[in-house]
Amino acid sequence: MTDVAPTEGNTLLASLPDSAWIREGIEDPGNSLAILGKKGGTGKTTLTQLLLDAGVRFGLNMLGIDGDPQGNLSIALDNKVRMVDTGRVGLGNRKVLEPDRLTLVEVLLANEDGVVDEGFQLSGWEYDPTADFTRGGPLIPGKIGTVGIVPAYKALEDVSRGWNISDLGRLDRALNAPLAPGGVPPRLRWDVVMSDMLPGGSDLARAQLKAMRKFLLLTTAEPFGINAIADTLDFGRDIRENWDNPRLEALGLVFTSYNPQGIVTRAELADLRAAQEAGSEAVDIEIWDPRVPTRTVVPKAQGYRAPVSALLAESRDRNKAMEMCQVAEAVLLRILHKIGHPDVQELEQRWRAAWPDLSPWATGAISEKETQHGA
Repeated sequence: MTDVAPTEGNTLLASLPDSAWIREGIEDPGNSLAILGKKGGTGKTTLTQLLLDAGVRFGLNMLGIDGDPQGNLSIALDNKVRMVDTGRVGLGNRKVLEPDRLTLVEVLLANEDGVVDEGFQLSGWEYDPTADFTRGGPLIPGKIGTVGIVPAYKALEDVSRGWNISDLGRLDRALNAPLAPGGVPPRLRWDVVMSDMLPGGSDLARAQLKAMRKFLLLTTAEPFGINAIADTLDFGRDIRENWDNPRLEALGLVFTSYNPQGIVTRAELADLRAAQEAGSEAVDIEIWDPRVPTRTVVPKAQGYRAPVSALLAESRDRNKAMEMCQVAEAVLLRILHKIGHPDVQELEQRWRAAWPDLSPWATGAISEKETQHGA
């Protein structure tokens, strides 16, 4: 940790409004979740940024933890980590560089209780609090939430080298224990905490999942994606049963890069449903209705370092942005119901009033033809 970290952390904390958990005196909610999938390329970062965007427009405190050394979530939230010259030289007269902000690397290296309170940054995303919700503004007039990010960069690849079993609890301590005795655990400051997990089952992935209370499984409706469901659920069960996280729970399964007309999609989902109906524990997970399509508005927003909801105000991109935002909002509302968020009923009522006509991608109706065909 650097000398400036506590000062920066205290300043950011002072500006952070109370979460619903603090407001209602709820001491141990299940409000942290991993966006998880053992297969790469399933759109975990895309959905994470969409969910964070939805949450801030719902007026919530949302924290993203970038668990991937590529740092794509950090880049999307306008928190790209850059290496700066310290003015010192090392062996071979090489310049010593350091990141220009605190990151997940420093949080893990600190190995101290509650240091997420010092290691998070605020997103660079900007919102117009006067705009209508359907044009990118807040769901509750004038109430924009807060998006925080614990950034990552390539040094995260090496942080877990040489770890022993006890080191797998580093993020758990940093997120779920208070910085000072009797204080508030960092997790409680946020309505929802989301970890954008890297694929696979490395020690770094274990440390991230060990710190979470829930996980949302993302995959594609094609052979490799369907096969990854059982592997991902096995990974979650292993962390729950063998790595001292008995409260870890699978929330559900969301399909990404979805093609409702694909022959492979229909065949794979028919096989998946048949296995579930036969009682296979390997794929025992609730399939959620919303489907995530592939839309060019997501990389466009990433290029602007802006949330996808910012494109709701542009006529050229509005319809595609509306599809993606509604899908994310529907998924987030399902998450809020599952974790028992105190404000979810009001938020859903306001949301349905704001969008009288919901996209079939958000309601799950996009899959009806495929389901009937598979049946």
